[in-house]
Amino acid sequence: MLFSDDEYFTTYVKVKCGNQNVVPIRSTKPIDKKLWIECSKALRGLNVGTPVKIGDIVCENLLNLRVNMIAVKEIYSVK
Repeated sequence: MLFSDDEYFTTYVKVKCGNQNVVPIRSTKPIDKKLWIECSKALRGLNVGTPVKIGDIVCENLLNLRVNMIAVKEIYSVK
């Protein structure tokens, strides 16, 4: 097959007590587009504590796909 339906999955998750309300995240490997809705549902209730650094693993082994979700922006703590 010349073309694949696999692409990197990107989304946002909520942040607790940070300088931003959300942090953008992406998958470490491409994921089949047919699974993107299920991935979104699995991440929907996730809240991340601060601080968050670029490359921090936000979710390990998403949907047992052996794919991690990592942060792509730094978020700092605020009091």
